[in-house]
Amino acid sequence: MRFPLLLVVALAGLLSSCSTFDKDPKVLITVFAQGNDMDSPKTIFRRTIEGRTMVLKVIPEFTHKSIVAIHPFPAADGTNGVALKLDFKGTNALEIVTRMRQGEMLVSMVNAAVVDYVSIDSVITDGVFTIWRGLPDELIAAMDEEYPRINELKAAGESASDMLEMLPSTSTAKRQARKR
Repeated sequence: MRFPLLLVVALAGLLSSCSTFDKDPKVLITVFAQGNDMDSPKTIFRRTIEGRTMVLKVIPEFTHKSIVAIHPFPAADGTNGVALKLDFKGTNALEIVTRMRQGEMLVSMVNAAVVDYVSIDSVITDGVFTIWRGLPDELIAAMDEEYPRINELKAAGESASDMLEMLPSTSTAKRQARKR
């Protein structure tokens, strides 16, 4: 009788400490690289974008988990765009995809809806990725609750050196940056 009760208490303690039970983010951002029909069917999916069916890789190049800070701006079509400052992992993923896939597309999805796409024409090494359009005001307000602004991050003096850019990369460091 005592053992099952002890087991239940131990499992409850473990479940409460699991990171999978964190609150769900209000804004899910994923950026997918273009695939092709020669790829394995298990590694691609198709999405219609502006009347054209595109083949995209199933695994995103980076997600909202790599975002450190944002800079929203009004887009030409009346919606909003946003520049995303990525952490170390996201910066490396963006640099690799822009080196290896010149001339192909990167498709930005927000909350599982395609909002923008860009053609890769240069290597991005600074870790700033821009979604040029398609974000409503409500989404920008939700992102402001989740992420600091890029200029606030720079002003906070995150870097211990002028030579290295030290951005928060762990979930704890990102949470502390948001609080600041």
